[in-house]
Amino acid sequence: MAAAITAAVLAVAVPFVAYAAPAASNDPVQGTRNLIARGTATENVNGENVTTPANFTLTLERTGTNTTIPKFNVISGSVNIDGTTYTITSGHGGVLRGRHAILLQAQGMGPDGQTATLKLAGRYFWMGGHLFVARMAGLLQTGSGKEVLLMRAAIRI
Repeated sequence: MAAAITAAVLAVAVPFVAYAAPAASNDPVQGTRNLIARGTATENVNGENVTTPANFTLTLERTGTNTTIPKFNVISGSVNIDGTTYTITSGHGGVLRGRHAILLQAQGMGPDGQTATLKLAGRYFWMGGHLFVARMAGLLQTGSGKEVLLMRAAIRI
């Protein structure tokens, strides 16, 4: 019975979650990791909410050795919303272990050179082994407007 329930949960969860593999590094504490997410972006266009597919890949690097609130830098990445790619160049974030929460803010550029700011907050869950998944909500702010992001993400640490 438990195996059937586990299989059903995985069958539902796996299509929404992309697995992230650690980048090559000799130091497991200071190594980089890839946070990969898929979901939707919603934008208000002429008084109507328009929902489009969205995904992102961010490369994170842990900073310091604080075990209470681990912090990290966003080294690079990209956000793709309905075929439009925004390049992420820098950012920072942290993990609130007691609340199983992740917070992140990053900056970058849009395809036509406008500034883009990505703000994310989410709740993470341990999926076994070194895999963690998260439900994330966020906002991508550009010179042309704001898009609300609802994502499912994964990272392997």
